[in-house]
Amino acid sequence: MTWTRQTFIKWLEVVLILVLIYSLLLVFAGTTAGALFSWFGFGPNESIDTDAVRDYLRLPYMVLGAVMSGWAFLMIQIVRGPLKEGSTWAWTFLIQSLSLWFILDTGMSLVLGYPMHALFNLPFALALGIPLAQLRPIR
Repeated sequence: MTWTRQTFIKWLEVVLILVLIYSLLLVFAGTTAGALFSWFGFGPNESIDTDAVRDYLRLPYMVLGAVMSGWAFLMIQIVRGPLKEGSTWAWTFLIQSLSLWFILDTGMSLVLGYPMHALFNLPFALALGIPLAQLRPIR
């Protein structure tokens, strides 16, 4: 397989579509999202794992999903348009946005004592960072 600009654009599109689907699951399948979060080790502690807590957690999962959906959808549009056309600003904005997310989310996870969540960010960062590194505009 030849690694072309189009290959990396398609790679980004696929990853972002998967993020969008995951985000929409958080919104429309809050109970499923809670189960996924618990499976990844992010659910409530056993000492507070009650029906009431799980019901309440549906709200932050849905809000998180809504924000992520908008973020992923916007990035898909930037990748399919300006980035595909070689726009420097599009690459810069995507890198800055992803860097801010990664630093804040991973840093907060580590500070609060959730290293598994920090590790959970690595595959996403790599899946988006590798193609973006390959698409870096030549100045």
